[in-house]
Amino acid sequence: MTNSKNTYLLAEIPKNPNDILSEMMLMEEIDASRTPIREALNMLAQEQLVQIIPKKGIMVLPLTMKEIAMTFEARLLMEPYIIENYSKYIDMDKLLELEEQTNKILSSEILERKDAVIFCNIDDALHRTIADACKNKYLNMNLSQIYDQNIRIRILGEQNIRERHKVAAMEHLELINYIKNHDLPSAVASIRVHLIHSKEAAVASFLS
Repeated sequence: MTNSKNTYLLAEIPKNPNDILSEMMLMEEIDASRTPIREALNMLAQEQLVQIIPKKGIMVLPLTMKEIAMTFEARLLMEPYIIENYSKYIDMDKLLELEEQTNKILSSEILERKDAVIFCNIDDALHRTIADACKNKYLNMNLSQIYDQNIRIRILGEQNIRERHKVAAMEHLELINYIKNHDLPSAVASIRVHLIHSKEAAVASFLS
Protein backbone atom coordinates (compact mmCIF):
# COMPACT_ATOMS: atom_id res chain seq x y z
CA MET A 1 0.00 0.00 0.00
CA THR A 2 1.36 3.41 -0.98
CA ASN A 3 2.37 5.65 1.90
CA SER A 4 1.09 9.23 1.61
CA LYS A 5 4.69 10.46 2.03
CA ASN A 6 5.54 8.69 -1.22
CA THR A 7 2.67 10.43 -2.98
CA TYR A 8 3.86 13.81 -1.71
CA LEU A 9 7.16 13.04 -3.43
CA LEU A 10 5.42 14.31 -6.58
CA ALA A 11 4.83 17.72 -4.96
CA GLU A 12 8.50 18.40 -4.23
CA ILE A 13 9.44 19.33 -7.79
CA PRO A 14 7.93 21.52 -10.51
CA LYS A 15 6.35 19.33 -13.16
CA ASN A 16 3.33 18.72 -15.31
CA PRO A 17 1.66 15.42 -16.15
CA ASN A 18 3.61 13.62 -18.90
CA ASP A 19 6.85 15.41 -17.97
CA ILE A 20 9.81 13.02 -17.90
CA LEU A 21 11.71 13.11 -14.61
CA SER A 22 14.89 11.34 -13.58
CA GLU A 23 16.02 9.69 -10.37
CA MET A 24 18.99 12.06 -10.28
CA MET A 25 16.68 15.09 -10.52
CA LEU A 26 14.58 13.77 -7.64
CA MET A 27 17.66 12.99 -5.55
CA GLU A 28 18.93 16.56 -5.97
CA GLU A 29 15.59 18.29 -5.43
CA ILE A 30 14.58 16.26 -2.38
CA ASP A 31 18.09 15.68 -1.03
CA ALA A 32 17.62 11.94 -0.66
CA SER A 33 19.65 8.93 -1.67
CA ARG A 34 18.82 6.67 -4.61
CA THR A 35 17.41 3.75 -2.59
CA PRO A 36 14.46 5.52 -0.85
CA ILE A 37 13.68 7.44 -4.06
CA ARG A 38 13.60 4.22 -6.07
CA GLU A 39 11.45 2.44 -3.46
CA ALA A 40 8.95 5.31 -3.42
CA LEU A 41 8.80 5.44 -7.22
CA ASN A 42 8.21 1.70 -7.45
CA MET A 43 5.28 2.00 -5.04
CA LEU A 44 3.87 4.95 -6.96
CA ALA A 45 4.18 2.96 -10.17
CA GLN A 46 2.24 0.08 -8.61
CA GLU A 47 -0.57 2.51 -7.83
CA GLN A 48 -0.40 3.79 -11.43
CA LEU A 49 0.49 7.30 -10.33
CA VAL A 50 3.73 7.32 -12.33
CA GLN A 51 5.14 5.26 -15.17
CA ILE A 52 8.78 4.17 -15.12
CA ILE A 53 10.09 4.17 -18.69
CA PRO A 54 13.34 2.16 -19.09
CA LYS A 55 16.32 4.25 -20.24
CA LYS A 56 14.17 7.42 -20.31
CA GLY A 57 12.94 8.26 -16.83
CA ILE A 58 9.77 8.60 -14.79
CA MET A 59 6.57 10.07 -16.21
CA VAL A 60 3.91 11.56 -13.93
CA LEU A 61 0.67 10.12 -15.26
CA PRO A 62 -2.12 12.61 -15.96
CA LEU A 63 -5.40 12.67 -14.11
CA THR A 64 -8.63 12.06 -15.95
CA MET A 65 -12.12 13.23 -15.13
CA LYS A 66 -13.07 9.57 -14.75
CA GLU A 67 -10.43 9.03 -12.04
CA ILE A 68 -11.66 12.08 -10.11
CA ALA A 69 -15.25 10.86 -10.36
CA MET A 70 -14.34 7.33 -9.24
CA THR A 71 -12.26 8.65 -6.31
CA PHE A 72 -15.13 10.68 -4.90
CA GLU A 73 -17.74 8.05 -5.69
CA ALA A 74 -15.80 5.61 -3.51
CA ARG A 75 -15.32 8.16 -0.74
CA LEU A 76 -19.02 9.07 -0.71
CA LEU A 77 -19.88 5.40 -0.32
CA MET A 78 -17.36 4.57 2.40
CA GLU A 79 -16.74 7.59 4.62
CA PRO A 80 -20.39 8.23 5.64
CA TYR A 81 -20.73 4.47 6.24
CA ILE A 82 -17.74 4.47 8.59
CA ILE A 83 -19.08 7.41 10.60
CA GLU A 84 -22.47 5.73 10.84
CA ASN A 85 -21.12 2.36 11.94
CA TYR A 86 -17.70 2.89 13.56
CA SER A 87 -17.77 6.40 15.06
CA LYS A 88 -17.31 5.08 18.60
CA TYR A 89 -13.81 3.94 17.60
CA ILE A 90 -12.66 7.34 16.32
CA ASP A 91 -9.57 8.59 18.15
CA MET A 92 -11.09 11.60 19.93
CA ASP A 93 -7.74 12.91 21.15
CA LYS A 94 -6.52 13.04 17.58
CA LEU A 95 -9.80 14.62 16.48
CA LEU A 96 -9.46 17.38 19.11
CA GLU A 97 -5.86 17.97 18.06
CA LEU A 98 -6.96 18.38 14.44
CA GLU A 99 -9.75 20.71 15.55
CA GLU A 100 -7.18 22.92 17.30
CA GLN A 101 -4.91 22.91 14.25
CA THR A 102 -7.84 23.79 11.98
CA ASN A 103 -8.85 26.74 14.16
CA LYS A 104 -5.26 27.94 14.10
CA ILE A 105 -5.03 27.82 10.31
CA LEU A 106 -8.39 29.59 10.04
CA SER A 107 -7.09 32.44 12.17
CA SER A 108 -4.72 33.31 9.34
CA GLU A 109 -5.31 33.79 5.65
CA ILE A 110 -4.77 30.53 3.79
CA LEU A 111 -2.98 32.15 0.90
CA GLU A 112 0.66 31.19 1.16
CA ARG A 113 1.83 27.87 -0.24
CA LYS A 114 3.10 26.77 3.17
CA ASP A 115 -0.34 27.39 4.70
CA ALA A 116 -2.03 25.47 1.91
CA VAL A 117 0.32 22.54 2.47
CA ILE A 118 -0.40 22.61 6.21
CA PHE A 119 -4.13 22.55 5.52
CA CYS A 120 -3.77 19.66 3.07
CA ASN A 121 -1.91 17.71 5.76
CA ILE A 122 -4.66 18.44 8.30
CA ASP A 123 -7.35 17.46 5.80
CA ASP A 124 -5.60 14.20 4.99
CA ALA A 125 -5.08 13.44 8.69
CA LEU A 126 -8.74 14.11 9.52
CA HIS A 127 -10.10 11.76 6.87
CA ARG A 128 -7.55 9.07 7.72
CA THR A 129 -8.42 9.41 11.42
CA ILE A 130 -12.06 8.73 10.60
CA ALA A 131 -11.11 5.85 8.30
CA ASP A 132 -8.84 4.32 10.96
CA ALA A 133 -11.91 3.84 13.16
CA CYS A 134 -13.16 1.23 10.71
CA LYS A 135 -12.53 -2.33 11.88
CA ASN A 136 -12.91 -3.78 8.38
CA LYS A 137 -9.36 -4.20 7.08
CA TYR A 138 -10.53 -4.45 3.47
CA LEU A 139 -12.27 -1.08 3.63
CA ASN A 140 -9.13 0.35 5.25
CA MET A 141 -6.91 -0.96 2.47
CA ASN A 142 -9.11 0.54 -0.22
CA LEU A 143 -9.44 3.87 1.57
CA SER A 144 -5.68 4.14 2.00
CA GLN A 145 -5.23 3.87 -1.76
CA ILE A 146 -8.10 6.30 -2.37
CA TYR A 147 -6.56 8.90 -0.05
CA ASP A 148 -3.25 8.60 -1.86
CA GLN A 149 -5.08 9.31 -5.11
CA ASN A 150 -6.80 12.27 -3.44
CA ILE A 151 -3.40 13.70 -2.51
CA ARG A 152 -2.47 13.47 -6.18
CA ILE A 153 -5.63 15.37 -7.14
CA ARG A 154 -4.60 18.13 -4.73
CA ILE A 155 -1.03 18.25 -5.99
CA LEU A 156 -1.91 18.49 -9.68
CA GLY A 157 -4.68 21.04 -9.07
CA GLU A 158 -3.09 22.87 -6.15
CA GLN A 159 -3.33 26.44 -7.40
CA ASN A 160 -7.02 26.25 -8.19
CA ILE A 161 -8.09 24.10 -5.24
CA ARG A 162 -6.24 26.32 -2.74
CA GLU A 163 -9.01 28.93 -2.68
CA ARG A 164 -11.41 26.26 -1.40
CA HIS A 165 -9.26 25.48 1.64
CA LYS A 166 -10.82 28.02 4.00
CA VAL A 167 -14.38 26.84 3.29
CA ALA A 168 -13.27 23.21 3.61
CA ALA A 169 -11.67 23.97 6.98
CA MET A 170 -14.97 25.35 8.25
CA GLU A 171 -16.72 22.22 6.99
CA HIS A 172 -14.18 20.15 8.94
CA LEU A 173 -14.98 22.01 12.16
CA GLU A 174 -18.70 21.41 11.64
CA LEU A 175 -18.08 17.70 11.05
CA ILE A 176 -15.83 17.39 14.12
CA ASN A 177 -18.44 19.12 16.26
CA TYR A 178 -21.16 16.68 15.19
CA ILE A 179 -18.91 13.71 15.92
CA LYS A 180 -17.97 15.12 19.34
CA ASN A 181 -21.66 15.53 20.19
CA HIS A 182 -22.51 12.04 18.91
CA ASP A 183 -24.94 13.51 16.39
CA LEU A 184 -24.38 10.82 13.78
CA PRO A 185 -27.15 11.76 11.30
CA SER A 186 -25.80 15.32 11.11
CA ALA A 187 -22.19 14.05 10.89
CA VAL A 188 -23.11 11.74 8.01
CA ALA A 189 -24.93 14.55 6.20
CA SER A 190 -22.02 16.91 6.88
CA ILE A 191 -19.35 14.65 5.42
CA ARG A 192 -21.47 14.00 2.34
CA VAL A 193 -21.82 17.74 1.69
CA HIS A 194 -18.09 18.23 2.33
CA LEU A 195 -17.14 15.51 -0.15
CA ILE A 196 -19.53 16.82 -2.79
CA HIS A 197 -18.02 20.30 -2.46
CA SER A 198 -14.51 18.82 -2.64
CA LYS A 199 -15.42 16.93 -5.79
CA GLU A 200 -16.81 20.10 -7.37
CA ALA A 201 -13.57 21.95 -6.59
CA ALA A 202 -11.48 19.12 -8.04
CA VAL A 203 -13.55 19.01 -11.22
CA ALA A 204 -13.36 22.80 -11.61
CA SER A 205 -9.58 22.62 -11.20
CA PHE A 206 -9.37 19.86 -13.79
CA LEU A 207 -11.39 21.87 -16.32
CA SER A 208 -9.54 25.16 -15.82
